[in-house]
Amino acid sequence: MKKIVAVVMLMFVSSFIVFPINAAEARLVWTFYWEGIDVQIYAPHQAYPNDTVTIRIRVEARESLQNVTIQFKVYGTKSEGYILWYNSFYALRNVDLAFGVVEDQYFDMNIPEDVDPGLIYSETSCSWMVQRELSWQDQSREGAFRVTYLRNKPYEDLQVAYNQLLADYNSLLNSYNTLQANYNQLLADYDSLQTSHNNLQANYTTLQTDYNSLNSTYHNLLSGYSSLQTSYNGLKSKYEFAGETANALDLMYVFIETTVIFIATTIYFVSRKRKPKKQT
Repeated sequence: MKKIVAVVMLMFVSSFIVFPINAAEARLVWTFYWEGIDVQIYAPHQAYPNDTVTIRIRVEARESLQNVTIQFKVYGTKSEGYILWYNSFYALRNVDLAFGVVEDQYFDMNIPEDVDPGLIYSETSCSWMVQRELSWQDQSREGAFRVTYLRNKPYEDLQVAYNQLLADYNSLLNSYNTLQANYNQLLADYDSLQTSHNNLQANYTTLQTDYNSLNSTYHNLLSGYSSLQTSYNGLKSKYEFAGETANALDLMYVFIETTVIFIATTIYFVSRKRKPKKQT
């Protein structure tokens, strides 16, 4: 019983081990050659709960043998290791084998649906009699070994769904990284444009200040120009009026001078005519 408990505990711990997928192909799981008997046991690498597993047991008599008995016992667990699952059958039972005889048999073993995924183990016992020194002597051999790894169908379905979700995640992550790179590039372009905008805004503010100063100066000059224009127009009017007055005075002066000259000339000639002639 202690051996069975030890085997089951080892099986439960080893159930977390994941084996490569090669389920259909059988492999040699246990063999021994001793005292005239050669035993080989084959089992598939992997199976599922609720499957039928084929166990091959090959027995070869290297000497004449009597009462050959081979019992194959298999152990697993249920309810996540809380319940023991057990099955057994006889490959040979008290069979005599002549020298050179080979018993190669195949046994189908049904695995219940509720057996826990993981490794199932076997504790196989062999007993026989072989002739030694003119007498038949009892021989026996036992072996504990791993038989088949039971795969977890619900877990594998979840694994497939997980892999699909992981592929979708990686695709979305790649898209996100691409968008992130584009965003960073656009952000860098935006920062550059923002810097240029700020520089232009500063230049605009400076130019606006200069414009306001020049505009104020322009209005001041315009006001002065208007005042000067008004003064100019007033002076021009006065000048033109003064010019016209000066021309009239000049004509009057010329007329007076001409008149005076004319009167003087007239008086001169009149005086000359009236002067009496000297008598000779």
